[in-house]
This record gives sequence, C-alpha cells and structure tokens, in this order.
Amino acid sequence: MRMQKEEKIVVVLLLMALGSLAVAFWAFGPGEREPYGASSSGSQKGASDSGLSVEGMVLEIKPTRSGGNLILKLDSTPLPIFIPAAAGTDRISNMVHPGDRVRIKGKASMFQGYEEIRVDRADDIVCLN
Repeated sequence: MRMQKEEKIVVVLLLMALGSLAVAFWAFGPGEREPYGASSSGSQKGASDSGLSVEGMVLEIKPTRSGGNLILKLDSTPLPIFIPAAAGTDRISNMVHPGDRVRIKGKASMFQGYEEIRVDRADDIVCLN
C-alpha cells in the first residue's frame, strides 16, 4: 500500500508542526532562569531565596485600583515594586515621594504572569535622602 501525494504532504506538515512545537517549548518553556533584572548591572544587589535588594530613584508612586496597595517604579529596575496595604502603605506614601532615592528589600514574585518585587514591611523601604 503506497501513500498518495496528498497523504505524504500531510505527514510532512505534521512533522514540521511537531518540530516547531518542540523548538518553541525548548525556547520559551519553563526552566531555571534568574529573575528578570536580577543580574543586570547598576545598583541592584543579588537575588537569593530570601529576597533581593534594589536601590534607585523613585520615578512614580501610584495606588492600585483596589485594596489600598501601592506600586513604585524605580529608575534602576524595570520591575514594579508592589507594596500591599498590610505593609503600611499610609506610612510609606508619607515617607517616599517621586525623586527620592530609596533602598528597598523585597522578594521576587509573580503576578498575572509578570515578575515584580514584593515588599512585606514598611521597614524594608529606606529613604536615602
């Protein structure tokens, strides 16, 4: 029993699709990677299981849409800094302003598929001005 021309084409296309999926899984699949921005030069210090530390100038402070949380953006890292309301956002918003230089200790975490730095205590944010 010989395969017809159309059947051969279908088999070749299926093999090509499987090969593409294998390459995509290898390139984009889960693996051991450093947190984004953790190894870049600048004022970031190394990441470990206990957390990481970043230092830089505050570019933006904005509240989240709900929950009373804050998001900080620093000039030294592309990662947003998430501060939950339980960490004392009132105290932090009175202490830190755009243009201030800060040192922040936090943990790398994921939110909706994006990496961020999560701060659990107001004492983990030090204003260097």
